[in-house]
Amino acid sequence: MKQKTILVTGSSGLIGSEVVVYFDLQGYRMVGVNNNMPRESFGPADDTLWNLQRLKDATRNFVHANVDIRDRAAPKDLFSAHSFELIVDCAA
Repeated sequence: MKQKTILVTGSSGLIGSEVVVYFDLQGYRMVGVNNNMPRESFGPADDTLWNLQRLKDATRNFVHANVDIRDRAAPKDLFSAHSFELIVDCAA
């Protein structure tokens, strides 16, 4: 049986990262999208790269896609490359 894949936008944020951990433990393949906008908006103290690294270290089925969902072409490429069972939007 093919492993089901879930897309999580805002995957390095507070809620998105917990969604990734939860569904990873359930055996789903996780594709996370995050563009680290808190760093750009509020400065280095709000950088989310530490949380992205935590997810890479703590999960078995997580891959990160550096995609800005505001860019029309990038999400289209993501949907061409993957078939998602579920999309969880945690992007702010």
